[in-house]
Amino acid sequence: MKKMETQQIRVQANFKKSSDMTHRGAPTQAAEKFISISKQDTMKAQAGFTLVELMIVVGIIGIVLAIATMNFKQWNDKYTVESYTKEIYSILMRARNDAANTNTQVRVALAANLVTTHQDADGDGVVDAGEPTTTKSYPSFALNSTVLGGLPTTIIFDRRGMTGNQQTLSVTGYSPNASPGVDCIVVAATRINIGVMTGGACVQQ
Repeated sequence: MKKMETQQIRVQANFKKSSDMTHRGAPTQAAEKFISISKQDTMKAQAGFTLVELMIVVGIIGIVLAIATMNFKQWNDKYTVESYTKEIYSILMRARNDAANTNTQVRVALAANLVTTHQDADGDGVVDAGEPTTTKSYPSFALNSTVLGGLPTTIIFDRRGMTGNQQTLSVTGYSPNASPGVDCIVVAATRINIGVMTGGACVQQ
């Protein structure tokens, strides 16, 4: 009888110990739910950008590229206009000097996008065999002249390096905000000056 009572007490003790371990060690249903939600949040955080975030980044990149493109065009226009103006100025100065130094007439024909220099040895206005001729092209922007009738026109330097074809030449068609340092040339009877158009006049630089 005592032996049976002892066994019964041991069974009850083991059952209580097992119940206590289950209560303390096993996760409850609420804890399991919390762990599941935490895992989901972690996976979302590691997944990358959302669509809204991606659209914002793309928009910012587009704005930056637009500003950079606009600034590059203005810089390119400024550089090209200044380069054209200085080169045409050099052509005219060389033609004037060649006329005086070689005692020959030199003609500079101007079109919207072309400048042709012709050393007219016999002064007949015709390009004869053996007479040096040089043509330069300016495709990006157009030349303009204040001479009556505009372009095309011809500036003729006589044997003394003087001309009666006085006028102002300018490079046109560039971006309003390019602000080139030089964009025009004033051709007078005895001198040639380079400058920038200001208020409709070529101001010498």
